[in-house]
Amino acid sequence: MLTFLLLIAVTAVMGQKKSVVNLIRSQSIQGVKINGVDVLKVYGGTFQQDYSTLQSDSAYFHQSENTFDAFGHVIITQGDTLHIYSDKLNYNGNTKIAILTEHVRMVDKDATLTTNYLVYNTATRIGTYTGGGKLVNKDNILTSKNGYYFANSRDSYFRYDVLLLTPDAIIKTDTLRYNTGSRIAYFYGPTNIYGKKKGKDNDTLYTENGTYNTVTEQAFFGKKNLYKQGTKTLKGDSMFYDRKKGFGRAVKNITFNDNEQKMTLKGDLGVYYKADERTVVTENAYAIIVTEERDSTKNDSLAQKGALKTDSAKKSIKDTTKTTPGKTINSGIKPKEEVKTENKTKPPTKPIAVKDPGKMARDSISNKKRDKTDKKNKLQDTVVLKKDTVKIKRDSIYMTADTLETRILTFKDLKALLEKIRLANIRDTTKKAPSIVYKKAPKFIELSPPKWIPDTTYLRRDFFGKPKPKGVAPKKIENVAVKKMSHQDSLKNSKPDSVYLTRKIELSDTARIRILSAFRHAKIFKSDLQAKSDSIFYSTSDSTIRLYVKPIIWTQGSQLTGDTINLQMKNKKLDNMEQFPSAFIVNVEKDDSVHFNQVAGKKMRGFFKNDKLERMFVDGNAETIYFSRDSGKISGMQRSLSSRIRLNFKDNKVSNLTFLSKPEHRYGPVEKFTEDDKILKGFIWKPKERPVSKESIIPSLNKNANANNVKGKPPAKAKSPLKKSPDIKAGKDTSAARRGNLTMPIIKMGKDTGVLKPGNIIPPVIKTSKDSTLKQPPAKTPGVKTGKDSTVVKPVN
Repeated sequence: MLTFLLLIAVTAVMGQKKSVVNLIRSQSIQGVKINGVDVLKVYGGTFQQDYSTLQSDSAYFHQSENTFDAFGHVIITQGDTLHIYSDKLNYNGNTKIAILTEHVRMVDKDATLTTNYLVYNTATRIGTYTGGGKLVNKDNILTSKNGYYFANSRDSYFRYDVLLLTPDAIIKTDTLRYNTGSRIAYFYGPTNIYGKKKGKDNDTLYTENGTYNTVTEQAFFGKKNLYKQGTKTLKGDSMFYDRKKGFGRAVKNITFNDNEQKMTLKGDLGVYYKADERTVVTENAYAIIVTEERDSTKNDSLAQKGALKTDSAKKSIKDTTKTTPGKTINSGIKPKEEVKTENKTKPPTKPIAVKDPGKMARDSISNKKRDKTDKKNKLQDTVVLKKDTVKIKRDSIYMTADTLETRILTFKDLKALLEKIRLANIRDTTKKAPSIVYKKAPKFIELSPPKWIPDTTYLRRDFFGKPKPKGVAPKKIENVAVKKMSHQDSLKNSKPDSVYLTRKIELSDTARIRILSAFRHAKIFKSDLQAKSDSIFYSTSDSTIRLYVKPIIWTQGSQLTGDTINLQMKNKKLDNMEQFPSAFIVNVEKDDSVHFNQVAGKKMRGFFKNDKLERMFVDGNAETIYFSRDSGKISGMQRSLSSRIRLNFKDNKVSNLTFLSKPEHRYGPVEKFTEDDKILKGFIWKPKERPVSKESIIPSLNKNANANNVKGKPPAKAKSPLKKSPDIKAGKDTSAARRGNLTMPIIKMGKDTGVLKPGNIIPPVIKTSKDSTLKQPPAKTPGVKTGKDSTVVKPVN
């Protein structure tokens, strides 16, 4: 059987005919001998082998070797679409390889390849060049050092110094595959795509693996992707971008950065719209806003200005520094009141030698001694400018939410947007309620009883002072000229109100402003300030962070709440804060989470210094509850009422409390006050919702931390701190050790207290529930009752 198969194979090989180059047409033929070999010299000949036709003006045909050399107007034709032109050709019929040189041009339908040296295989229909070439496909032009063209699939592979020019983009890469039929480019190395638009609208793309459709201008990237437009960048593990529609989409580990506005957005899914410059980030989205502890916008021109000084001026000022070479010396700068700062030029970065005018005048005297002394004092006359080497400490504000959206608006559109937000919270009472029309007669008509609002004015009699008796004329002041002041004069003489003082923003309507919106479960973390709310709005026009829908802020051991809270920054630092309406502050002392210092009012305005809350103004029905302490123990309680209050903060405590208008005080021992008097209306205490770290609000960072713990050794099981805690009786939550060094003690109250009304809670004994931050359930401790509902409290017998 094996012998039979071998015989068939040999017969098949012998039966195959050898492919021979045939001369099918010529103008004249002449036989010559070259190096002892018979050669046919053909003029105007046409050769054919298989499906390839080769033509030239003249050729030397080596019939025995099945090769020929052609010169002048060489043309290779395959089918109806592929044509190759050149000046010279060396063709081997045995290998079917054609070597074309000088002015080579290969035309395949709408694609034209030009080079000076091309190796083409007529059997595989593959062309190769290594000395540089250019491919033109309709509006696309592609050049490279090396190239490979596959005529069957119409694919081209280009290597080294690849440049692709399209009507709207310039592509530079190292390795590229291009299909002349679909006009799609495939990238296999570092690739840059540059737009041809001028100005800020120009954008660039970078990738190391992806595709780009030159017809639809759609790009798909899959490795180390980067999109740039002006000062904005967008990164992602995989990215899609449609240049015509201006739409981009990034997936996994995306980062949107705006260097001009110092803002960064990160997440796992992002969408970009170029028309309105809008970016929407979801899936573990968070934003980073950079702040600085040092004001870098102000430069002291006096310390950097080297002024010319005369001898008389130097004598009037005592120079306490020694003039040693290589060190900064005092050039005799005058005090701030005497120095004129008319020339506000930028300080030079290099040391500049400044000569004394008095010595410049003495240089004209031809005296050798004077020349020697001038050389000795040359070092004393130079002023070396010292660079500002103060380090700027940067702190970042981390903001997270279910959805983050940022966009660029003009100032005119921003004002319209803010007005729309303001009107959304105002109920329109001009519209009448729609009438109820019953399609079917109801059997019963339900009527809600009228709501009775109790009158509470009797609780605060003479709140605005005792009423003036009727019919009593004001007293006249003798020998005093009383002048009635107009309304404008009274406004000029009045001091600005710190509570209602706002900075006027004067921008043109066409000014470009970036806004950031956070929707659903928004949270903020900073090293010394944390916040949460349902939604957050941030604008670079006034650098204000606006928190809406049940916002809460924790800072310096205090909890601040209100219907709306505004945080304004200035020079990349926190400047002031505004709470309205129903503003409330809860402050706790160290080692005491039962007695709460409280401040309530209609509106509050706070001011920061070095990113720390320095003072707070409370306006409108301001109420306070303050517990005084003696040697760490509660000695008394004061409940006050005033129309305006000022609070000063120092070392995370309220250092001073000032009542500015008609205060009413009640002070006494704690035992004399009822439990209702110890809590103001609207009291909220939610320590468990405070973000303790940036990992706690950013899920992606929290996952990475957990993954590192899984790879390493498992953490040791910590014992419940409630078993040995001496502060359980006072109600302190010792789980703070697990959360880090907290600046505010935490009270364990289970589901949070919510809004507590007077009479609903008595603080001494509190029912607590399981704390999710602890791995083990807390042990039972005398004096604390555990249960599911922490809002139900029983008084102590």
